[in-house]
Amino acid sequence: MHELSIATNIVSEVEAAARAHNAAAVSSVTLAIGRLCGVVPGALQFGFEIVREGSLLAQAELVIEEEPVVVWCPEGNHTVELSDMAFRCPEHGCPTPEILSGKGMEILRFEISNFAGTSDMKEEVTQ
Repeated sequence: MHELSIATNIVSEVEAAARAHNAAAVSSVTLAIGRLCGVVPGALQFGFEIVREGSLLAQAELVIEEEPVVVWCPEGNHTVELSDMAFRCPEHGCPTPEILSGKGMEILRFEISNFAGTSDMKEEVTQ
């Protein structure tokens, strides 16, 4: 389950950035995960809940935004968001081998609190 090592890296990166902002805690982390990146969101969530313990993220919520697969249609000379994984333009029927998005994963933002126990003193940090 490579999601556990991914979760470990996410917690490490966010915790380091939160400490650089003098945070007392992290309340949420938002990720973008492409449909083709090979990560199972449920397994990542499970791993995150395990590895966050004892860190600034101990109470943090993991929010996952699914990134759609967008490809280039050479026949229509435009981008297409795929709803299935046929890799064919639904309009022209031609193959769409050039993938423009939907393969990656990134930390979009996280929310920190600079004062322990003070929920109204929060800051959103964008990576």
